[in-house]
Amino acid sequence: MNKLLVLSLLATLGACSSKQGEVVADGAENYERYCAGCHNPGPGHGGTMLLAEKGAPVPSLIGRKDLDYDYLHSVVRQGLIEMPPFRPTELSDTEIKQIYDHIMAQKLPPAKAQPAKNKTP
Repeated sequence: MNKLLVLSLLATLGACSSKQGEVVADGAENYERYCAGCHNPGPGHGGTMLLAEKGAPVPSLIGRKDLDYDYLHSVVRQGLIEMPPFRPTELSDTEIKQIYDHIMAQKLPPAKAQPAKNKTP
């Protein structure tokens, strides 16, 4: 009887654990959720368009090799221009590092060829 009670209690406690079956987002998923909308390559992404306007050689985050982790961390925490700051409850330092690692592991997608313009005399 006591063994049954102990086993029932252990099973109940195990079922109440918040870690059981918890899915944790990785750097790629968090990048897509928090960064891609503004910082992906191509038109229609506000952060990329602003950096392109300012003459950045690689305006998107993807493909940049000059991005310093401490700078990225500071911008994520403090915000910059139109970008809002992210609190540690929204993105932990570990998650920011994972996003940084994801960005640095990516290659800039090849530029799409522009159609030739007709030259008329």
